[in-house]
Amino acid sequence: MGKKRLNQLLEVLKDNYQRDLQNSAAIYTVAQVAVNQLNQEVYQSNEPPIAALPFAPNLLDKDQLLQQYGSYNGCRQAAKERGIKFSRTPSWEQLAAALSYAEILQKIITNYVTTYPYPQLQGTKFELVFPVGDE
Repeated sequence: MGKKRLNQLLEVLKDNYQRDLQNSAAIYTVAQVAVNQLNQEVYQSNEPPIAALPFAPNLLDKDQLLQQYGSYNGCRQAAKERGIKFSRTPSWEQLAAALSYAEILQKIITNYVTTYPYPQLQGTKFELVFPVGDE
């Protein structure tokens, strides 16, 4: 290849590079405008945000349960008062998990009901049933 042809190819490459930069800038600008618009819509939403859920429950242990409820029967009574029903006699681990989840669910429900009140539901009780296995 001659020097003239190489210079022409270099000029074409420079032009292509320049157009690519301009196209990239245009795409970035459009994307940034879209992101800004979405953010503005989210922040102007009439619905208040609901608190984020914890990643994992902070499960109580047997010692904490004994300290809080006094005995195994005290734990069973606390679970019963919260509407927790077991299909068979629960282990300490099951009691701890159930009472921990009940506490977390109560916080979630309180937060939701406070955020989205509906007075006609006052006094209503909800029973949550957790699926087991592949049911």
